[in-house]
Amino acid sequence: MLQPDVRMLHRMVLAARSKIDTGPGALNGAFGSVLASCMRTSVAEGVTGGMVVEAGHFLEVLEGGDEALCAYHDRAANDDRVDGLQVLEFVPVLRREYATWAVAVSKPGVTQPDLMVAINEKRAGPFAVSQHVRRVLKTGVLAETPPLCVAA
Repeated sequence: MLQPDVRMLHRMVLAARSKIDTGPGALNGAFGSVLASCMRTSVAEGVTGGMVVEAGHFLEVLEGGDEALCAYHDRAANDDRVDGLQVLEFVPVLRREYATWAVAVSKPGVTQPDLMVAINEKRAGPFAVSQHVRRVLKTGVLAETPPLCVAA
């Protein structure tokens, strides 16, 4: 039986509903705790990517070793601050697109209500979510790790 190559790089795209307040001032509460946990994990395990908070949802694109991403997923699946976790994509990739892990909140004019409906109906595609995460991160981030690797 073949064993997974832990050195192989993977990308995972996730979507989930937040069960906590992510609005103004929420960084001082459970939302800040979620972000701090994600940042610690990213640095410790070499996971890069980005998280976007929009309309009560967490959208994430993550890159790293398969074991690190599976462990990240398991923690998220068992986190009572998250509901309806969906894995939209888990695939091997040749190179990283992100050098850091960052988080941003979607701003008016960048939000995509149709994408949020698709996520709620479990018909969102990983490409649409990935592109949206990239677009929102370009508008400004709340927090970001130092560079963890060299990205393409």
